[in-house]
Amino acid sequence: MKLNAIDTEELKIIATVLQDGLIEVNDVKYLPSIRTFVVMITRFMWEEKIVNKTNYRTKAVLVFEDVLAAHARNIDQMDKAKVLELLTFNFYYNKSKNIEIELLFNNDATIKLETEVVQAKLEDQGEPWTVDEINKNNDT
Repeated sequence: MKLNAIDTEELKIIATVLQDGLIEVNDVKYLPSIRTFVVMITRFMWEEKIVNKTNYRTKAVLVFEDVLAAHARNIDQMDKAKVLELLTFNFYYNKSKNIEIELLFNNDATIKLETEVVQAKLEDQGEPWTVDEINKNNDT
């Protein structure tokens, strides 16, 4: 799967595709010098569940460009192997009229990105594999 988003409506599609995605803290990178935020996600393949009634996961890369700032809350960044479960995204405009994109995880963890425009890409990497359950933190 390969998706691009240039507005919040398209970003909602990416958020839906990534629901229940698993992310290791070590696989989250903000590169301020090039204003890029990158996440490697083990995503649940909802499209396979709906069409074929099978449970698959695959690795995917999510990239946000033109990111002015990134802030984490309730995430122990020293615990590199910690696995977070992505629930959804929130979007809103802040006082500076910039867009804030919140990635919401289990255990009240969040990553907030500030950007002037929505510019995101999601691309699957490698071959999918079968899993028994949707929310299983040991299948990353």
